[in-house]
Amino acid sequence: MAWWRRGGVAGVAVLAAGLWLSLSAALAARTSRHLSTRTVSTKYGRLRGLVVNLGSRGLGDAEVFYNVPYASPPVGNLRFMPPGSPSPWPDVRVSNHLGPVCPQRLPDIRNQTHALQNMSRGRYQYLRRLLPYLRNQSEDCLYLNIYLHSSSRYSKCNMNL
Repeated sequence: MAWWRRGGVAGVAVLAAGLWLSLSAALAARTSRHLSTRTVSTKYGRLRGLVVNLGSRGLGDAEVFYNVPYASPPVGNLRFMPPGSPSPWPDVRVSNHLGPVCPQRLPDIRNQTHALQNMSRGRYQYLRRLLPYLRNQSEDCLYLNIYLHSSSRYSKCNMNL
């Protein structure tokens, strides 16, 4: 059985969230970054992201937009309904922090000996790095993290979200 299946639905949820957060967490923790001077127009409003230096990885600079809504929050009467378009925002939205992850039951890894009976050491170590980012949970979790290479030809155009 694959290592990610041992945790059942919770294992798959943590794996998906982990893939989503791995690059974001690595960028946030280990790189220099500053607020971008330009704004990007979308059909819902304007965004200002971060310029992240990935030079230590040989990748140069990237412009990063965290926490960009792609649908209306599925809360209240919308909880079990298909997602709708996000509400437009009137001002420049500063997209410089990670948004919440969708609610999920996290595996208990407080007791390392017990946790290693249910998962591999690699998964345990991976979860220990990820859990701080997975603690911020909300049903209002329909957000994107967008990465754009600074020298990209797309850096001069509008993003159509």
